[in-house]
Amino acid sequence: DVGFVKQQFKHHIAPALDVDWKDDVTFASCSTDKSVHICKVGLGRPLHTYTGHTDEVNAVKWDPSGTLLASCSDDCTAKVWDV
Repeated sequence: DVGFVKQQFKHHIAPALDVDWKDDVTFASCSTDKSVHICKVGLGRPLHTYTGHTDEVNAVKWDPSGTLLASCSDDCTAKVWDV
């Protein structure tokens, strides 16, 4: 079936702003709660959470190798996380 919710993630405590897929089951999400979560479809908790920003995180993007994750924030920084 197409168009149904496979899983819902409620790990952020404020609005989620962006997601980027690493592969078919793993993705990163960011939020106005200043955090970045790496999640996997089928798991009920994040694989990892990054909390280094001091203001909302607006976007996340995986590098082509899937080992680095970039995030940008209203704290005027872009961070590259070694995942």
